[in-house]
Amino acid sequence: MKKWLEANFQALQALGAILTIVAAVVALVGVKMQIDASARQQREQSARDIYREYLNLSISKPEFANPDYCAIEGTANEGAYEDYVEYLLYTSEQVLAAMPDWEPTLSARLTPHKELLCSEADWSEETPAVQGMIRRFKVKQCKGFVSGCG
Repeated sequence: MKKWLEANFQALQALGAILTIVAAVVALVGVKMQIDASARQQREQSARDIYREYLNLSISKPEFANPDYCAIEGTANEGAYEDYVEYLLYTSEQVLAAMPDWEPTLSARLTPHKELLCSEADWSEETPAVQGMIRRFKVKQCKGFVSGCG
């Protein structure tokens, strides 16, 4: 055995170096995967947190969560209501970035805001994901839309 080890010392040393490199690469890949998983979990948790904040705002401002847009339009509350809808869209942006499968839930939240969403044509400041959600909403909800406000 000793003679074999002496005869194959250089080959064994090279094999040891190769195994060390392979182990290091595997460790780096593992660390990268852990970092990515942790970042994804953090983004998802942040998205859930902002959605929870949106729900709390909806509870504290039911007049905005389920609005009578015609009664709000032209009043001092109109700006606050528009900011509420903007917060809904921001929430949607954050949630969709982390969890795209939440779009049906978020899209359903748009329905009470049909008057505002259907009357506004320019949503170019929103992210592509939110623009797409609004576009799909408008195709379904805004056909033949005529504002009910006088």
